[in-house]
Amino acid sequence: MNSTLIFEDYIKPHSEGNSLHFSILQPDLKYFSHESGLITYALKFGQTLVLGDPIFSSSLESDRIEFLNCFISEFPDSAFVQTSKYFAKFLHTNFGFFGTRIGTERLISLQTWSLCGKRKQTIRTACNQALKRDIVIRENPYEDNFEEVSTDWLSTRTVKSREISFLVRKFPYYENKTRKFCAYQNDKLIAFIVFDPIYVDAKCIGYIPNISRASESFRQGAFYAIMAEAINRFRIEGKQFINLGLSPLHISGYSESFESKPFLRLLKLIRNYSPQLYNYSGIEHAKSRFFDPKRLQEDGEENSMFLSHNSKLPLIKLLAIFRASNVI
Repeated sequence: MNSTLIFEDYIKPHSEGNSLHFSILQPDLKYFSHESGLITYALKFGQTLVLGDPIFSSSLESDRIEFLNCFISEFPDSAFVQTSKYFAKFLHTNFGFFGTRIGTERLISLQTWSLCGKRKQTIRTACNQALKRDIVIRENPYEDNFEEVSTDWLSTRTVKSREISFLVRKFPYYENKTRKFCAYQNDKLIAFIVFDPIYVDAKCIGYIPNISRASESFRQGAFYAIMAEAINRFRIEGKQFINLGLSPLHISGYSESFESKPFLRLLKLIRNYSPQLYNYSGIEHAKSRFFDPKRLQEDGEENSMFLSHNSKLPLIKLLAIFRASNVI
């Protein structure tokens, strides 16, 4: 399907505030269209992996059930990756799927968030260091010279030979309506964040910083300094929130009745004993700096995200997700 058509006919009018829906615009993904919506999926190791919640074009529960029934009838062994609690419960109630927590999403409430708080000292320090080093941070929709910074950034990663995919979209690919915030030193690009739009009823209500990269010269603090500038800009524009995206295997909150307890225990073991696969703790630490314990209600919210699966211990599906995401 054409990316522009998917964006205009599905994502923009029917996204319902989902942070992953812009990421369905990736090469090598497949689409299942129906009069009641669109499902995006990948095939790995013979497994069907659906990316996020479906995009529903109908609000009627009966239409949604019919839509999912058509898809599951064709792909009965599917797994739905990084879904909302609503959709995990929907699949459990109507199709008997388990829904197990695989991480959390943190949302910054733009109109009430502030730099106040002890935990945000890291952000304040990053902004001050940028000023001292004459680093200029600004939005630049015309910047397209990202290759050098991206190459430099990849060399600092735990796994240097590949970038995360599937759960994080390919860049550059479809950049319509994205926002680029860049850091320059002596007019040279040294860091950038690309923000993908999030829609409700065809209106952009917020963004997700989906692509974030920095050269070695500004690796420490680049994310915080650029984020602070973007937060100020989006607040002035009246946007509601920034979704910081998934913190994989950061499992918090209350247990749900539809979770697979054996699978949840396995995920916690993976987080604790395989840091070489992914920097789970580092990602969560960076995102937690935006939320002060004394201002949690004003700063934003945290939501659990789920993997919906139809067997109690979906080991092959888990391997397929790691492979689709380039983790292994």
